[in-house]
Amino acid sequence: MNQEVKQHEIFAVNSDVGVRVFLSEEPLGFKPLHWHTHIEIVLVLTGEVTFRYEQHDITLHENEFVVIGSGILHATTNLANQALVLQVPIYYLNQYWENSELLRFDLWQHHSLHDDTYNRIVGMLQQMTQIYIQKHAGYRLRFGSVLMQLLYELIMNYAVELTPTDLTEDDRLKAVLMYIHKQYQTKISLREVAERFHYNPDYLSRIFKRRVGVTFVSYIYQVRLDAIYQDVLGTNQPIKTIFARHGANNVKLAMKCFKELYGKTPNQLRHLTADGGISDNHE
Repeated sequence: MNQEVKQHEIFAVNSDVGVRVFLSEEPLGFKPLHWHTHIEIVLVLTGEVTFRYEQHDITLHENEFVVIGSGILHATTNLANQALVLQVPIYYLNQYWENSELLRFDLWQHHSLHDDTYNRIVGMLQQMTQIYIQKHAGYRLRFGSVLMQLLYELIMNYAVELTPTDLTEDDRLKAVLMYIHKQYQTKISLREVAERFHYNPDYLSRIFKRRVGVTFVSYIYQVRLDAIYQDVLGTNQPIKTIFARHGANNVKLAMKCFKELYGKTPNQLRHLTADGGISDNHE
């Protein structure tokens, strides 16, 4: 898969309404730190999803939502869940709000969950879903009018606008993350990466732990385990072969980490899939 696609989750816009809206169904799982080039709004319908970003650790349950700005580094851990996802391209929002790529959203600093504003936005998201599913005459106008009101409410109540200089350190760190995603199957050292990206190794270690939330070595293992998880569910190849292909050469340690992260061994997950207990993520 193309590296840009993997890292930025490029998506096809719903051409009739200008943004992407879809229902996501996911099994138990984890997504390592990544970012988008759009603003993403996720409303959990069933189950539980935890978002980790910018020193936040936010767990969402039924009828709770989060807004992740463009370029924000974030990771997710989830139980089996169903969620409504609305993705707003930066070029779309820039027609109405300049430099929307610099918007950051904090739903907790000035408001509490489930206050009037929060519940009103939840209602808008639910309404937009029904409008788009039903596609009655004039649905594009109705959808667009609710979308404009939704974006207005989010920006006026929850947004903070950064300056371009605020993004410099994260941009450097994203280059490191992209390198890890490209080279994770090989043996990667902190010193090697620090030299490649002109960091002092001790400084990179500190900034990585502070911004990413885990150590450099732990993150590499998370990336490997995510790739292993996809192959365990998507192929019939031997588990040891999958581990070796993705750079997890210490099988005993990798097995331990896999079970800690996903709650089951690879073989147990395969059996659940065969029995219909886990469904693939689809949009």
